[in-house]
Amino acid sequence: MKFGKMKMKFNIILLLTAGILLSCNHSQESKKMKPLQDDLKALMQEPKSYVCYRTDGALSIDGMPDEQSWNKAEWTDLFVDIEGDVKPKPAQNTRVKMLWDDDNLYILAELEETNIWAYLEKHDEVVYYDNDFEIFIDPDNDAKNYFEYEVNAKGTVFDLFLPHPYRHSSFALHNWDFKGIKQAIKIDGSLNDGSDKDLKWAVELAIPFTDLSFGLDSGKPNVDKPWRINFSRVEWDTKWENGKYVKATNADGKPLPEHNWVWSPVGAISMHMPERYGYLKFSEKMVGSDKETFSLSETEKLKSVLWAVFYREMKYSEKKKKFSDKISDLGSDIKSLYDNKKYKLSISASDHTFEATLISSDKKIKLFITQEGTVVQSL
Repeated sequence: MKFGKMKMKFNIILLLTAGILLSCNHSQESKKMKPLQDDLKALMQEPKSYVCYRTDGALSIDGMPDEQSWNKAEWTDLFVDIEGDVKPKPAQNTRVKMLWDDDNLYILAELEETNIWAYLEKHDEVVYYDNDFEIFIDPDNDAKNYFEYEVNAKGTVFDLFLPHPYRHSSFALHNWDFKGIKQAIKIDGSLNDGSDKDLKWAVELAIPFTDLSFGLDSGKPNVDKPWRINFSRVEWDTKWENGKYVKATNADGKPLPEHNWVWSPVGAISMHMPERYGYLKFSEKMVGSDKETFSLSETEKLKSVLWAVFYREMKYSEKKKKFSDKISDLGSDIKSLYDNKKYKLSISASDHTFEATLISSDKKIKLFITQEGTVVQSL
């Protein structure tokens, strides 16, 4: 009987010890692999992707996309809030289709809208002061040298080229214009008439690849190298007053903040983060034929690690007026983004510069990023 009690006590001790060890291991694992904090969680959402097929015939840019090619092309997912799922779904749907041929990228956007309005009429006015549709294109996926195109329901265009995002105290080339672009607007309803309810408006575009060669090569896509692209819709809360749509205001008389609805969520209220755009994969297949899938390469996935370092370095520098060479200063949750048995992350820094390097154990992959905000792969 005593032996039975001793055996029972021994088993209990074993179970308790095992439990403590498991708890310690779990605690160590949790300590090592902390979940992403909210800032990175929002910014590390995997971007959307779209496979763009070739047209199977000529397209007339007339706002009436009734050609076979458009009928066969797939719509993107419906737009979401620019910050992602943390915000409510948009009140009205927006979606896009894309096609291409040897000369052009074709884009068709459809925007549901119960009150269609637009008042700006001059080229290069700030079109997003009206409701608008916007396109952002980074053809070589380097997070710089990208194009912006905005249009309202009246067809007024604001287009520009950005050598760097604004976060680098950069500037935009507002006097740069798309030269050969073709555009058509189709309104299903009435423009600037508050006495009725409208259904939607659509934008059909043909963007010549030669227009996208500024600062780059020919501008023509390489099917092996996806572009980065995103679409945005700015929507203001309005009311019909004295025969005109006017923006709704707060108690101080200031316009309520605009809604920003996008195809691929950015995770921040900024469209000037090209590294957060969606992926556009060009296919040589004709639209409606065999489907092609797109998946991120390992190298492309690893870029997110260095972008996480970049975002945190920017925050650290804002507070401390210098950069850090310690990952611990930037948050241990960054380590959850990569396998530390296969990759080594290191940082060198001074007050005004930093360089973060991610290198695989077999030395086949080596990526680095600096305060300039471009991920580069060393050969």
